[in-house]
Amino acid sequence: MSLKFTLRQNKIRGGKGYGKWYAHTLRGSELTLDEIEQRIQASCSVTRADVRAVVTALQDVVADGLKSGHVVSLGELGKFYLSIRSESVDSPDDFCVKDHVKGVECNYIPLGHRNQLSHRIVRPFTEDCRVEQVSVYDETGHIGKRVRRGGKVRRK
Repeated sequence: MSLKFTLRQNKIRGGKGYGKWYAHTLRGSELTLDEIEQRIQASCSVTRADVRAVVTALQDVVADGLKSGHVVSLGELGKFYLSIRSESVDSPDDFCVKDHVKGVECNYIPLGHRNQLSHRIVRPFTEDCRVEQVSVYDETGHIGKRVRRGGKVRRK
């Protein structure tokens, strides 16, 4: 299994990256709660109903914790927290919640630890992730080449 990507050209004029090519991640199909329940049931002694009950209770507890302002840590899954998105004002006296708070966002931080040698943060979810280029776009933005597994480029 690998994370698949294509190359896309930046078409936003005026930006530093205009005309440059970058990797664009292709998302696979969604892994639904039903599929998760089936996989967990197949890998241990709990039933799908048990998994559903625990996940439902977990959702309620996480939502309550987040709405209370807590950072919710789910062990190796990582941490969740809420943040407020707002407009800026010139003075604290000018700030009005109704006018300037634009929304609340849920943020996720995957578990990680700092490597003692490189001083970089290592995250288990991304650590041994392989990437695979699926296609290469030509200078006009059309698919010009196909890429096989293993990274060997061949013409169409």
